[in-house]
Amino acid sequence: MRRDLALRSIDQTAYRPFQTRANAARLGFRFADGRMKSLPYLHLTETEFNPGVGVILSFVGYRVTLTGRNLTQLYYELESEEVGEIIEQHGREFALAEDACFVREIQWEIV
Repeated sequence: MRRDLALRSIDQTAYRPFQTRANAARLGFRFADGRMKSLPYLHLTETEFNPGVGVILSFVGYRVTLTGRNLTQLYYELESEEVGEIIEQHGREFALAEDACFVREIQWEIV
């Protein structure tokens, strides 16, 4: 099943930087430059929320850091393994409400 969360408008109610899906087996990452990657939830060994940094996901062999604003709900959804895809978005942040979740950058590291 395709996990697609394309931006359809600037309307803040239509944009979510992540898509939830019950029993998601893999976590997908969509980068602003068009690249896409995914990792299995089975390889997720640790999740951390650090207000000064963002959400840090430690996988077997990889570390993924999500920076942005209002990432608390995303963290809780990741903890329940219900996020299917996370979308990095550099533009349109100004068009969203101040309390809206926004993923500014996805940093991908091999560890």
